[in-house]
Amino acid sequence: MVKLGVIGCGGIATHQLKSVWEDGLFELVAGADIRPERLDLFRDTFGMKEGYTDFRELLRKADVEAVMICTPTWLHAEHVIAAAEAGKQVFSQKPMAMNSYDCYKEIKVCQENGVKLQVGFVRRFDTDWGVVKDVVDSGVLGTPVLWRQIAGGPGPARPFFMDRFEGGGPMIDGMVHNYDFGAYCFGEPVEVKSMPIRIHHATTALDTGTVLVRFETGNTIMCSWSWGLPEGVRTNASTEVLGPNGVLFFPGSYDPAKAKGKFDSAAEGAYLLVLKDGREEVVKFKRQNMFREEMRHFADWVENGGDPLVGGDAGLRATRVAELALSGGGLV
Repeated sequence: MVKLGVIGCGGIATHQLKSVWEDGLFELVAGADIRPERLDLFRDTFGMKEGYTDFRELLRKADVEAVMICTPTWLHAEHVIAAAEAGKQVFSQKPMAMNSYDCYKEIKVCQENGVKLQVGFVRRFDTDWGVVKDVVDSGVLGTPVLWRQIAGGPGPARPFFMDRFEGGGPMIDGMVHNYDFGAYCFGEPVEVKSMPIRIHHATTALDTGTVLVRFETGNTIMCSWSWGLPEGVRTNASTEVLGPNGVLFFPGSYDPAKAKGKFDSAAEGAYLLVLKDGREEVVKFKRQNMFREEMRHFADWVENGGDPLVGGDAGLRATRVAELALSGGGLV
């Protein structure tokens, strides 16, 4: 079992640990959070032995070999660097930092202290999202392709997400998943164009915008998101990949009647591939818990050696795209 410490015992940390807890891969030795009630919850839920309101105390006193960073984005760099300097292996939630320079510092300090860093781009571990890469790699859509996503609703409840300096809004906190998965599918990003605005009176972050990212392969992603709508209001959502040979429609973006009876909805999900002359094909995948697979990978490389599948280079790349998206764009 990996002796684990958690810095930031909030909702995402709870979700991550619950997803893998029955596998018996981690012993939760210690947690740190400025809210004592969160430490009490972790004691009750995971049998956590030690709780600290100062993360530095955890790193000095607790007998842990790895640390999971689940604090607000603007604190990631400070906490990753402190954990690395204490000689702990590190898992950090995304985004890796609020700016690419802090990402660079995290990578450098981890290297200097002989520890490794995994960044929480959980889609890399999902059979659902894996369909997208498989279809693109197969060449069935042709090339170049455009992966586009349109969505809108209220922002996350915790205020830091919508603070310009602490969370940065959807073009960094949410779309960063798209930037990373785009790079996973298409290679290095080369150019970003964006039109960010703020529409909600109570936010300081840019809460709405459209971002285009062009990759070295000529493929492009387009994300048009808003986190500026009032509570209870959401737009229609649509996600698809377009190519010269057809379209891959994501689950929820096509008429479900087209796939009815063609997959086991209890255990599977399905994309819809539409090709020349309207030929349709249901592309199935077996459902799994991507958070569980992500944490199993973390436990594996900490205990058995090897390298994280998603390291600091991926976090730096995605954060650089986010920086450009928030400033109107430019060359990566």
